[in-house]
Amino acid sequence: MFGKLVFLIVGVGVVAGVLLVNRQLRIQAAHELADAQRRVAQHDRTLWRLRAEIASRVTPQRVEAAASRLGRLVAITPERFQEFVRREAEDAARNALAVDHRP
Repeated sequence: MFGKLVFLIVGVGVVAGVLLVNRQLRIQAAHELADAQRRVAQHDRTLWRLRAEIASRVTPQRVEAAASRLGRLVAITPERFQEFVRREAEDAARNALAVDHRP
């Protein structure tokens, strides 16, 4: 009888411990979620502040002035596009990292 009582007390203690660990893990997960949401909200506020700053600095007059500095704009023809792709491929090949796959 004594052994059964000890086993019952130990079993209840183990179950209680498991429940406490589970509860602590849920609380920790909720805390981490709240932190992540707080960081996302902070990033959103920063993003909107930067967008507002950009919008205040980009005026039609400034866009027109920048476009006039670039000169006459020409549409990209298929030939110019192919030339652009060729130059990009050459630049990528020149700047590519060499990886040695030997064992």
